Amino acid sequence: MLPLDHLQTTMARAVLAMAPTIAAKALTAGKADPLARLRIYQNNTRSSLTSVLMAVFPVTVRLVDERFFRYAASEFIRRHPPAESRLARYGAGFPRFLKSIDTLSDMPIVAETARLEWAIAEALDAASLPPRSLGDYDNIDLGTSPDISVQPSLRLIVSHWSILSVWTAHQHDAADRHSSWARRAERVALWRAGDNIRLIQLDRANFAFLHSLKHGLGLEQAAGRALALDPGFDLVSALVRLFGDGLVTNVRAAATAHSNSWRQS
Repeated sequence: MLPLDHLQTTMARAVLAMAPTIAAKALTAGKADPLARLRIYQNNTRSSLTSVLMAVFPVTVRLVDERFFRYAASEFIRRHPPAESRLARYGAGFPRFLKSIDTLSDMPIVAETARLEWAIAEALDAASLPPRSLGDYDNIDLGTSPDISVQPSLRLIVSHWSILSVWTAHQHDAADRHSSWARRAERVALWRAGDNIRLIQLDRANFAFLHSLKHGLGLEQAAGRALALDPGFDLVSALVRLFGDGLVTNVRAAATAHSNSWRQS
């Protein structure tokens, strides 16, 4: 009898078709064919994981057709089995895997759209904190470069392809979905709003502003990066939009050392 942890590892590898023959030797109890019994678990596991991937990447399924997607999913599952028990976390490497498939080398927008869909899945799985309003911070001087915390679900994506246009076309059953395919840079911000997802396209300055805040930089540095890209960047409008979109979860006065270190850099 194998130790429990060894048996579990052996079974997991066998179910994912990594070492089925070895596992069959551990399933010899009774008269049933051990490989036939193992195939039941293999089929159920692959079917479940494929269903998970199809639910996470519905637009990607339509871009390549279901038959090809199932083939790609099967190969991905075989090479990259789940590393944790939460199925909501499975599929992070799928967009990168699609990029490695030779058949899709002339369709880079497929992997890029999958990257957007994975960001949506991540946002839906992230916490949604109570949003704050500008009125909550009447006593904070925004000119002192406060630190602004944003929703944990906020995701920011830059692509050389029109991924948001493609995704949007498939939400509205556009007659010609292929017309939205274009080699055109799009900067996308998305976040969880209740049980839904909001997606918007940003220009370079507003993207840099949000990106800076998301990575914990103060308001002064975030505004500075945005102004470096666009001298016409309107900080007041950006802040009003930030609060209006429910993205702000906290504002706190920045430490003096933090502010001074930025000025000296």
